[in-house]
Amino acid sequence: MATQPDDGTDPDTTPAQSGQSGQSRQSRQSRHPTTNTEYLIAHLGERLAGGDLAELGMRIESRGDSVHITGTASTAHDREAILRLAAEELPGIAVRADIALADVTAPDHPEDLS
Repeated sequence: MATQPDDGTDPDTTPAQSGQSGQSRQSRQSRHPTTNTEYLIAHLGERLAGGDLAELGMRIESRGDSVHITGTASTAHDREAILRLAAEELPGIAVRADIALADVTAPDHPEDLS
């Protein structure tokens, strides 16, 4: 039988889990996954809205242990930029994307209003 240390610490807890200094972004995320994921999602939304994309139409939600992004992007390049930013802002989190491309082709026939 293993003995427990007398200093009140849990031998199965790493320093990052016990709140000691030197925490990395990843270790903080593992201690409070929901709160930190919501913070990261909000930061991603700010980057999408404030950057060159000025993208306000993406819905970003936490679903279990992954993040789901839905919406419509103007171009394939914009969709790739959104996914790249998501990978940067959500390291170690599975990202599921359902991002459609806007149809910007001209109609092939006039609209009939009657």
